[in-house]
Amino acid sequence: MQKHFYDLREVEDLADGERALPEPGVTYDVRTMENRTVNTEVESVFRDGDTLFARTSTGKTYPVTGEGSYVLVPRGL
Repeated sequence: MQKHFYDLREVEDLADGERALPEPGVTYDVRTMENRTVNTEVESVFRDGDTLFARTSTGKTYPVTGEGSYVLVPRGL
């Protein structure tokens, strides 16, 4: 079963290496805790150990759980 971002509440909602995709028709940005937008689109979220990471269209990854994490924000909000 394909998981989407709205299915994620805790790290354990994904198995190690499993990924979740944005909901159909929704695109996401990554922002810092200081509300600065990273200029890229999020393609998926995956789990690596005890951390969830956002993989972006530029191939970079950003932690979205834990200390120093980034925030997933639907575009237009």
